[in-house]
Amino acid sequence: MISKLVDRIIDGRDYQNGKERERVGTISGVLGIVLNFLLFSIKGLLGLFTGSISIIADAFNNLTDTASSIITIFGFKLAGKEPDKEHPYGHGRIEYLTGLTIAVLVIVVGYQFVVSSFKKIINPGVVETSPLILTILFLSMSVKLFIYVFNKNLGKKVQSGTLLATAQDAIGDVLTTFVVFLGLLLSPLTTLPVDGIVGVLIALYIIYSGINLSLETINPILGQKPDRELAERIKKKILSYDNIYGVHDLEIHNYGPSKTMATIHVEVPHNMDLVELHNLIDKIERHIREEFHISLVIHMDPVNYQDEKYLSVKETVGEIVHSVEGVVSYHDFRYTGLSEHELLILEVVVDSKNTTEESREKIRKELEEKLHEEFKTARIMITIELDVTVF
Repeated sequence: MISKLVDRIIDGRDYQNGKERERVGTISGVLGIVLNFLLFSIKGLLGLFTGSISIIADAFNNLTDTASSIITIFGFKLAGKEPDKEHPYGHGRIEYLTGLTIAVLVIVVGYQFVVSSFKKIINPGVVETSPLILTILFLSMSVKLFIYVFNKNLGKKVQSGTLLATAQDAIGDVLTTFVVFLGLLLSPLTTLPVDGIVGVLIALYIIYSGINLSLETINPILGQKPDRELAERIKKKILSYDNIYGVHDLEIHNYGPSKTMATIHVEVPHNMDLVELHNLIDKIERHIREEFHISLVIHMDPVNYQDEKYLSVKETVGEIVHSVEGVVSYHDFRYTGLSEHELLILEVVVDSKNTTEESREKIRKELEEKLHEEFKTARIMITIELDVTVF
């Protein structure tokens, strides 16, 4: 049923379009506001009636979700604004800032309830419960489960990290309410301050969720490594064209879910007609834009796989490069065998995690020395790169 509801909302629309994303965000936000505020009101009254700090903590967790839904609506609206002179790539990253704002709000509320729950442990009070209260909490879990499934399906359809984060927050709320449910059942059976202990656990989970949400939204703002699956699909697509020998140095820059730009190097025949090659590159860039919604810029690297001398030198260079510890791979290899101007150029990729700036310089010098031993008259030009691109 929920899946059909999501399909009706999407209805074959282009969710890469900023205005369509705004519409989807508004639908999710309004639904969240109505349901979460309803849950806050009911649980807040229950908490006051029973004197349970854990129920009150859970109620205010729902209130933060209401605020989050309001922020989500404004975030999607601002993210859908057209590009302007100050922001030529659009405003899509506001969607990430929205998620970060929500995460900070969640952390602050969690901290406040850690303090309140500790006070409840030190000075415990009587907690009342009844079948009606337990039934209401059970219904609350059902509502949150609906919000989880709805936002997860919708988030996957439109590829929205904000909606997926909202879904994750909802399933966390199901767990926290379940803990409250158990706490109320156990309170009459022990003299321990179960209510305060449960309140602390819920508050700590709220803080943990907020930290996770903040990390998920900060990474795309800072610029994270491209998704491996997406990169492989792009690589496979490009290599499917004639006269494309290889690809490397894929970089993807995200300016929001609806604006993605990328660059890549492709190896092409050195003797191919320039106009014909330009038409091929134009076609590939256009097809990538149509299929992946990515504005791709291709840099051409001409190679000569018919020259036996070139192939022999490349094989020797490859053996030398891979003999050095810390080297992952190499590319952009060029060699001119002219006796007076013998030149050997390559870019070497090194392990970013297990090397330092100093050790990378040592790798470069070691490679230079080994290559000079093999190619005594050649000028050696080595560029060291980190393994931060996908390939």
